[in-house]
Amino acid sequence: MRADLERAEALGYPPGMRTQTLIVPALLFTFASVQCKDETPENLPGEFGEPCVIGEADDTPDGCAAGLKCFEGYCEELCTSDVDCQPVEGWNHDCLAGTCQIFCDENKACPQTLATSLQCGANALVCEAKDEDRSQ
Repeated sequence: MRADLERAEALGYPPGMRTQTLIVPALLFTFASVQCKDETPENLPGEFGEPCVIGEADDTPDGCAAGLKCFEGYCEELCTSDVDCQPVEGWNHDCLAGTCQIFCDENKACPQTLATSLQCGANALVCEAKDEDRSQ
């Protein structure tokens, strides 16, 4: 090997080139971090009609928001009389033992307009969450 090649200095880069080598990776990193934002919905306590886990405390992610109770797998309103229960169009939604409850119709059907799929319970009186919604 030739001695002058071994001792050769690296070629100098123009000043703009050094800046480019820093800016481009920084921009790419910034763009990538913006694109990778976590879009998982926040796990909040359930609102009226949303699924819940029976036995979970109020205001916990698997429970219900304050003023609601996890009743048969969905969040239901607490009440002292029927007027405390918001209407569910076409269905009897009445206060029974301190909790609003949606009653099955004469065909043992339940409304399907809430965030939880409902079915007529084993007692054929009140609606409850279907089994697939209760296992959340």
